[in-house]
Amino acid sequence: MADLNQIRSSIERAVSSRLTQQADQFRKEVIEQVLREIEPLLASSGASGPAQSLPVSSVSGILSSTISAIQASTVQADILKALLEGVSKFSARTALFVVRGTALAGWQARGFADDNIRGLTLDGSKGLAARAIQGRDRVSGAATEFDAAFVQQHGAPADRNAALFPLVVRDKVAAILYCDTGSKAGFPTDFSAIEVLARYTCLWLELAAGKKTSGPQVAESSAPASPSSASARTSSTAPTASLDAGPEVGNQSADEQELHNKAQRFAKLLVDEIKLYNQSKVAEGKQNRDLYRVLREDIEKSRATYDKRYGGTPVAPARYFDSEIVRILADNDRSLMGSDFPA
Repeated sequence: MADLNQIRSSIERAVSSRLTQQADQFRKEVIEQVLREIEPLLASSGASGPAQSLPVSSVSGILSSTISAIQASTVQADILKALLEGVSKFSARTALFVVRGTALAGWQARGFADDNIRGLTLDGSKGLAARAIQGRDRVSGAATEFDAAFVQQHGAPADRNAALFPLVVRDKVAAILYCDTGSKAGFPTDFSAIEVLARYTCLWLELAAGKKTSGPQVAESSAPASPSSASARTSSTAPTASLDAGPEVGNQSADEQELHNKAQRFAKLLVDEIKLYNQSKVAEGKQNRDLYRVLREDIEKSRATYDKRYGGTPVAPARYFDSEIVRILADNDRSLMGSDFPA
């Protein structure tokens, strides 16, 4: 008689393969639907900068090809490179800076006379950068409000303005995307399209991080000790979405490790859903430091779902559901859950 574990393993592989095929098709359909939805918006809004806009058909084509390139990438560096390539079609100059505390560490750029900005460290605690990080939304203003020394070194944009797009991954601003119209007027600029790409990239970074439990990682150097002028150079820094690895699970077999990974991913999925459908309650609970009281019903329903699947397994003591509740809903601050939180 065939071993039950072998049968289960075969079934899981078959189901996983089928779901992957379905997911790929679903993603393609989502991309097409998104493009159809935003096409009239792009047509009516035109370019967000002073330059002439691209034809809507060209915008849709660039968005589609860029989203496909992002989707085909699983490593953070490749995802961000695909983003920069796409953004360079809508902005004469663009640069990606990784947020390291109050510092912005240069990573890669497109369209500048010198695209090598690795090691470049700017102050992100003031001006446009601070506004983008605090507001978690696109900001525009005089380019010198971003960094006067940076503008002086690379040349001011023709209209003297710049736009910053924060990349928010797992509720943290992981990077800042700088865009301007270039030193010569006339480049077709579309900041609305860039915003679409930036938001899709954030979603894909989260998805890629959730799917990947091992394999190549984007190298991360230590954060710069302090912000300096645009001419300062430090050790190279590659971007990361500041993704945490979750609770330690010790030395286990491959099967045990996979069970832990699945349990943590399932817990994250459940808590993400709570946050998605209760954003106002989450904000209220954080402000009043009583998240559990406000979301008790949703939390306990999801906890029951998690326990039904993993409560009787070896991963139960790891309490992944409680960990994800605190991490995702309370930004790793347990006190925001309130005194009646049972974890």
